Amino acid sequence: MKEDLALVRKGLWPLSLLYGTAMAGRNWLFDLGLRKVQGVELPVVSVGNLAAGGTGKTPLVVWLVDLLRSHGLRPGVLARGYGRRPGDEWNDEGCLLARRFPDLCQVQDEDRVAGARRLAALGVDLIVIDDGFQHRRLRRDCDIVCLDMAKPFAGGMLPSGLLREFPRGLRRAHAIVLTRAGGFSDQAVQERMASLAACGADGLRVFVSDHVPARLVEMPVGTELSLSDLENARVHLLSSIARPAVFEATIRDLGAEVVAHTMRQDHYHHTQEELEAAATAAEADGAMLVTTEKDDAKLEEMPTRRWVLEVDLEFLGAAPGLELLGVEPRLPDPRPRASWIRSD
Repeated sequence: MKEDLALVRKGLWPLSLLYGTAMAGRNWLFDLGLRKVQGVELPVVSVGNLAAGGTGKTPLVVWLVDLLRSHGLRPGVLARGYGRRPGDEWNDEGCLLARRFPDLCQVQDEDRVAGARRLAALGVDLIVIDDGFQHRRLRRDCDIVCLDMAKPFAGGMLPSGLLREFPRGLRRAHAIVLTRAGGFSDQAVQERMASLAACGADGLRVFVSDHVPARLVEMPVGTELSLSDLENARVHLLSSIARPAVFEATIRDLGAEVVAHTMRQDHYHHTQEELEAAATAAEADGAMLVTTEKDDAKLEEMPTRRWVLEVDLEFLGAAPGLELLGVEPRLPDPRPRASWIRSD
């Protein structure tokens, strides 16, 4: 199977080169000013990546929104809304953010410039773009790029790998956040930083983080339980995320026995019937039905009993403050508004 997959990827290499060249040409047009960049009269911070999905952008967006609010700022979150069903206000990431921050201003719009203007009209102090690194038409003040510690370059360019552009695109970034680095030694982290420097990220601020299990919540009642309740428990997993293997490994690390894992593609919307079927199968196995916070954000109104594992971003070592953005806020009276000074 692995040999067949390797042959397929090898066969797709010419398409990957063509795609990467096209993306490089597109970036070159923006770099030369031949493609127009539009802005809003607010600071814009982008959280993005080089790869297509699964690098941990949403936990970083959650952490960043919490950081900004703790400094008295009112951020708004802008996203394309990939996977959003017709008629829905938000996709699964948007629903997760709404659960974490009920009063958070959000706009999801394929036209990120129009979406930014809608957010600005809502009176926010600054805009955080979720997945905005390749969307260059909207001017931003800071680009933060998430890279998975284990596979930062995701097996090469699309379609043979998952990269959206060549690694030298990191030269546009202002900061890098290495994610899922908790199981790596200090030496491995230093070697990874050296490899990033060789790709054009030399001199960039690099922060190291991990995704840490934080809470186990029984739904729909909302009762918070101890993570220790998963020790020696039999569990049936339900997920529709980009990296289901990471979710499963996390559950196993918490001491649970995974008896089954129902997986769907990223952003899939489970129906009430599918949720009930999974719950029935779990009960027949004497197991708990456990899902992710991102998945459960789409199941909130469903009455089926399940348990939700919530994960937080945790920085290894000293956690950064607003220096992660490379900017300093000044809050003039009487109304706090953010003006920004580049610190680099």
